[in-house]
Amino acid sequence: MKSILETYVDKEIWLLIRDKWYFSRIINVVDDLLWFKHKTHNKETEEDTLWEMVVKIEEIIAIDKVISVMSRKPDVFMSRLLEVDNNTNNHQQDNEK
Repeated sequence: MKSILETYVDKEIWLLIRDKWYFSRIINVVDDLLWFKHKTHNKETEEDTLWEMVVKIEEIIAIDKVISVMSRKPDVFMSRLLEVDNNTNNHQQDNEK
């Protein structure tokens, strides 16, 4: 598990620790410890809190690689869709030449 986690240093990944999933950015893997950052969202105050945690690697049950992240904000979501569409169109035009 340690060698797998080391490949994700400074990348975002889902970690299942004990019985809770954390969307986290791995900072470092040292000896038998994993150091990572994750956010929590308070729905009542609409605030995000950034946490740094250190856990024993043996407490990690599973990992899940993040393929992509989509924003829930409509304007950001739409601009990303347009960006993907433009890249697809440009790629198709390049193949037609």
